[in-house]
Amino acid sequence: MLGLLGIGVALVSGVALRLATANGTLLLALMWAAEWPPARHLSNGAASGSSNPFADYHLVYALLLIALAATSAGDTWGLGRRWAALPIVRDHPWLR
Repeated sequence: MLGLLGIGVALVSGVALRLATANGTLLLALMWAAEWPPARHLSNGAASGSSNPFADYHLVYALLLIALAATSAGDTWGLGRRWAALPIVRDHPWLR
């Protein structure tokens, strides 16, 4: 849960966006794999309605995270520019 909190705070603030999106994408991919094969029935016996394992919301959100990192959304909508100006981030660009 602390990992989710860290990823969420980083995404909302725009700080360490690349690192957060990489970890968020990995987390969503693991959550998608944990549900494999797609459930056809829920625990109460009702049909789940799941028909396409590749149009799952985990994969859609993972693609959204990749798009946020690719467009440097933290620089526009967050504190990404201020974060990038810090000396430690200039020395270690993977923190950007």
